[in-house]
Parts: sequence; C-alpha cells; structure tokens
Amino acid sequence: MSKGACFCLLVLALPAMNWAAENPTATKPSDPTEIDFAELIKMEIPVVEAASKYKQKITEAPSSVTILTSEEVKRYGHRTLADVLQSVPGLYITYDRNYSFLGVRGFNLGDNNNRVLLLVDGHRLNNSLSDSAYLGTEFILDVDLIDRVEIIRGPGSSLYGNNAFFGVINVITRKGRDLAGNGVEVSGEAGSFDSYKGRLTYGKEFKNGLDLILSGSIYDSDGKERLFYKEFNTPANNNGVANNADDDAYKSVFGSASFKDFSLEGGFITREKGNPTAKLLTDFNDRRSRNTDDRGYVNLKYAHEFPNVVDVTAQIYYDRHELTVDEPYSGAVYKDVQKADWAGGELLLTKRIWDRHTLTFGGEYRNDFRQDERFYNTQTGAVSKDLHKDRQNYGIYFQGDFSLVGTNLHLNAGRDAI
Repeated sequence: MSKGACFCLLVLALPAMNWAAENPTATKPSDPTEIDFAELIKMEIPVVEAASKYKQKITEAPSSVTILTSEEVKRYGHRTLADVLQSVPGLYITYDRNYSFLGVRGFNLGDNNNRVLLLVDGHRLNNSLSDSAYLGTEFILDVDLIDRVEIIRGPGSSLYGNNAFFGVINVITRKGRDLAGNGVEVSGEAGSFDSYKGRLTYGKEFKNGLDLILSGSIYDSDGKERLFYKEFNTPANNNGVANNADDDAYKSVFGSASFKDFSLEGGFITREKGNPTAKLLTDFNDRRSRNTDDRGYVNLKYAHEFPNVVDVTAQIYYDRHELTVDEPYSGAVYKDVQKADWAGGELLLTKRIWDRHTLTFGGEYRNDFRQDERFYNTQTGAVSKDLHKDRQNYGIYFQGDFSLVGTNLHLNAGRDAI
C-alpha cells in the first residue's frame, strides 16, 4: 500500500476514533438476528389450511410448509404466481414462451404441472383435460388479490389424489374487509415491450356480516420484438429470428361473497399467447401460431363447527376449461380445440379429541361430463380427430393426527380409496 493511501485511511479513521473516545458508554449494536426471549414467545405461529384440510399451526402440519403473505408479494414486486413460487426455496420455474412450469426439489417433468396440485381457497384448479395447473399470466387470479400462498411440500395424495404427488399449493384470496376503507382499489401498470395492465376491485364487509369482493383485470403485452433460435438459423427461416410473435394478453374477473356459514366464489380468465418457438413442427416465424385458454369455475361452500361434536365442510362446484391451439403448417392453419366441463361435490368431517388428536374423514365425487377434442384444417375443413369422452371419479379418505402425550411429537397417518 502506498504512503498516500495509508494517510487517507488514517484521516478517515480519526473522526471515528474521536467519537469513540468522547462516547465511552456507547453500546455495541445489537445483532439483527438476535430475538429477545420475551419477544420470541409472543410471536404468532402461522396457520396452514391445505396440509390436512383444516386449520393447524405449521409446527403441527405433517409436511414442510412455506407461507408467503401479500406483504412479501408486494415487497418483491411479483407479477404472477410463477414469480411468487420462484422465490420459494426448493422450487424453480421454467418458461417456454407459452406456459410456466414448476420444478420441485430438482424434479421438473415437463408434464404441464400435473403432479402438483393447485388450489384457490381450497378449490382444485388443475383442469380436466390434462390435469394441468396454470401458474403464469394464464393463472386465473390477479396476483394483487392474493392474501397469502401456502406451499406444502411432499406427497399429499392420501387427501387429494395423484395431482398432489410433489406438493400442494393453496392460494388464499383477499376478502372485502381486507380492502382499505372497505371500498374501491384501482391500479395500473406500464412496462417494457408495450406492456400494460389495469385492475378495478370493489370490496366491503356489510353490517349484517356479508363480505363481498369483486375484481376485474386486463393485461396486454407485445412481448419481445425479436427472438433468435439457433435451431432455425437458415435463410428460409428468417435466419432464426422470430419477429413480433411473443404477444400475451388476458382478461380476468373474480368474485366472492360470504355470509355466516356459506360462501360463494368464482372466477374466469381468457388468455391468448403468441408462440414464437415453432412448437409441434409448426412453421417458424408465423404469428398465427398461438394458444388461447379459457378457464372458469364457481364454488359454493358450507362450513360449520358443531362444538364438542364435529366440524363439517361441504361444497359443490362447476368448472369449465377450453384450449384452442392454432398450428400453422405449410401455409395452412390447423386448429386443435379441446373443451371440458365438470362438476362435483365434497363432504369433510373433522373431529377433535381432547384437544390433542384430530381425525379427518371425507369423500368426493366428480363427474367429467364433457371431454371433447377436435383437430381440423381451417382452410379445407377436413377433420383428423373428433373425440367425445366422459368419466366419473369418486374417492374417500381418512387421516389422523395424534399428539403423543408429554412430547411435541405428532403421529400422522392417512389412507384413501378411489
């Protein structure tokens, strides 16, 4: 080190030395990671709902649980559910310019997320066509309407079926009482690639106990103007450059109303996405290559606690999903249209014994009364696939949580039958 550098360091250190000499009683800054015991025992333990289908402390849940709140979503500027999940340890997101795919602890099968169960307020969102769970801009809920997200790692198939093999994600929505002043929220965004988004939300808790929230969102983005794919780097394919083929747009609505033991909730989204990757052997750099997803549901739930007897939760629901894929090939456009409608119901009984043990028993029935697929040439009308199917699903499940006397250990066991 040069003499000049040493002199500069000495000059900078003198004020600090003088301050220390003049303040002999100055205390050492406390370690931000240290928590006083009195503060520690006052900390509230987060509660999770989806781990066992009833509310319980995460310290008692039979899984590894992470909970992200709306404050964390705002703090980090997450714009989609995929962004939220990307921030969770052990999870990662991949994106193919069309959909977002979730990887869990190193596993990402590229299987449309059909080994992860996605719920909104306990309602299953995996569709009936491919059991897919949508996470990106195709997710049915505006991220501003999220109150918290529960991530339950590990198999939950004894309660939920095969979709929950890698984990369960339960998105809890905001209520009308959560809006500031029980009124109206308006938000707008603008970003690169000519991206725009707007949201209008109304929420209120009335004096008679009715809680209501209604919200609508709109989003539009041109996407990247130029995308290079080395696999298509030939003069016949525009030297591997896809121009103006990455557009993304959606419109969504969501609403919920709850009164005493009843709650009614529903949502709908229509999303159109340009696909610049020439997937499925389609023509490269053709802006007609795109996917359109329509997804909607409505759910009616009844939940009541009978003191010292049993807690009852019952729900009925209706869901709809439509997927349209436009595939340009050799100048012609082929269209793959898939449609599904399904409805069902579930009954759940929860019994607590001596405030230490909890027994859960339930059953669910679902009727996939429409599963259609039609593939045809839009120019000639020639149909190469025309399928019409239906199916019925039903199952019963049982799970017990037993707290061992005199310890903090819990024994969990479950069984399902389909």
